[in-house]
Amino acid sequence: MNREDVILVDTCVIIEAQRTGTWVALHKGLRLETVETCLIEAQTGRAHRLNPMILDAELRQCFQAVYDISDIERAEHFANVDGDLPDLDPGELDLWIHALQRNDVWFLCGPDRASMNFGSKVGHRDRLVSFEQALNLVGAKTNGLKNHYRAGWLADVKTQLALGQL
Repeated sequence: MNREDVILVDTCVIIEAQRTGTWVALHKGLRLETVETCLIEAQTGRAHRLNPMILDAELRQCFQAVYDISDIERAEHFANVDGDLPDLDPGELDLWIHALQRNDVWFLCGPDRASMNFGSKVGHRDRLVSFEQALNLVGAKTNGLKNHYRAGWLADVKTQLALGQL
């Protein structure tokens, strides 16, 4: 992964970047993209949402692109799922639906185990990156990050996924 690659970020990463004061370094240093559902979740979600003073237009300007996943895209995705539907939040699901339609270089940054499990099952375990890795790319401080945003935690999860333990 390098600074020119697209990094798809989920709701949790947006919120954690704001919480840790690393959002500016992240969005100014990397090519961030997301989906509409993640922006909505970040601004209206449960107790861990963004500071209400952050305006929607201000947040949108921080992304190279924000994709709106249609009901048709969701239906097509579910028609192609082999086995059980993934247990993902709506934002994570839309982010994966978008990611699976891409044919360029991209990485997905989000700390949810269900999302990582899904990504691994569809052959994209190597595209999962930690928030810490993204911050290291731009030289931002990683002090105060919760454990599930750290590179070591993600490496452990990837090992468990490879061994079929998750």
